[in-house]
Amino acid sequence: MNFKIAKKEFLDALSLSSRAISSTTPLPSLSGIKISVTDNSLVLVSSDSNISIRTSINNNDKNALIINETGEIVLDARYLLEIVRKIDGEFIQVETIDGTLVKISGGNSEFKVNGMEASEYPNISFDIRDNSPFKLETTLFNQIIDETAFACSEKETRPVLTGVNFKAENGKLYANATDSYRLASKTIDLDSDLNFNITVPSKYLSDIYHSISGEKEVTIAIDSQKISFIFGNTIIDTRLLDDEFPDTRRLIPASFSQKLTVSAREMINAIDRTLFIKADGKNTVKMNIDSEKIELTSTNQSMISSFEEIKVISYEGEPLEISCSGKYLQDAIKAIGADEITISFSGELKPMVVRKEDDDSLIQLISPVRTYR
Repeated sequence: MNFKIAKKEFLDALSLSSRAISSTTPLPSLSGIKISVTDNSLVLVSSDSNISIRTSINNNDKNALIINETGEIVLDARYLLEIVRKIDGEFIQVETIDGTLVKISGGNSEFKVNGMEASEYPNISFDIRDNSPFKLETTLFNQIIDETAFACSEKETRPVLTGVNFKAENGKLYANATDSYRLASKTIDLDSDLNFNITVPSKYLSDIYHSISGEKEVTIAIDSQKISFIFGNTIIDTRLLDDEFPDTRRLIPASFSQKLTVSAREMINAIDRTLFIKADGKNTVKMNIDSEKIELTSTNQSMISSFEEIKVISYEGEPLEISCSGKYLQDAIKAIGADEITISFSGELKPMVVRKEDDDSLIQLISPVRTYR
């Protein structure tokens, strides 16, 4: 194996590949990136058995790829990435010099690193078996992740809640995330009439979110065990969560007795000033709401307390006193991304719904907290 390539293009490909590397993998070969050099391309494969990435580089003016000898090798991802990053040169030369000993050079630098035989690397299939892949603009896909994934559970007690559920039916795609105490629900229209119901681990969606930056669109293909994201010369496969995702539609109240419209920025800033006040590790804010103002208070066992008063833009219904997680409310308002937000209530012990006025495509639901003060 012997090739030369522009440092920037090689480093970008390695950085992408390293997203599938885990430091705790039981297979030593999976701590490395498999490099395959053919007559006209360079292919990098990485995996931690849950997420797998295949990206290829074909010769063009940008990467200046020159292939002198074909071959395959597996190189430790940590060392390879750091070596390429440290080399002070415009081009990188990679050459197998003795069995699995590889020389990596550029500028005035030269490194030698022991690799592994490519035959030791697991056979990972990137075949697309879905007959109905669909495309999404990357800005829309990233928007869906921004508006939902933060609401996933961080606890493994119910693994299915650590992922975002994607359900397609009747020309619409529903994305839902919940940790049982809050819900983020996004709905978009699809051009094709697809039917599927899958849950993707949120930590892998974060990797994909960053990987597709700069691309115009991403093609998505689904089968019974994995979901594939295809863009440029790259395929990213991630496993799906097996358990059945709960029916979150029943969590959304059918009717409301109070409706508040308020400045998003004022609410975010007021809550932010109270986040350090925690009781049992949680920040709880109590809101007293009437037609003119919101009185927002927070306190803890150390008798630290705060008080904020915010003018309402409008309020419909009887005065209300309700408590909830300050962080959850702040996260929900930020996800809405509007200057003004509406919060609808069905009583002090029923979930509240945060959304943009006259826009049901994004709903943020938060369960209230019972307080005794």
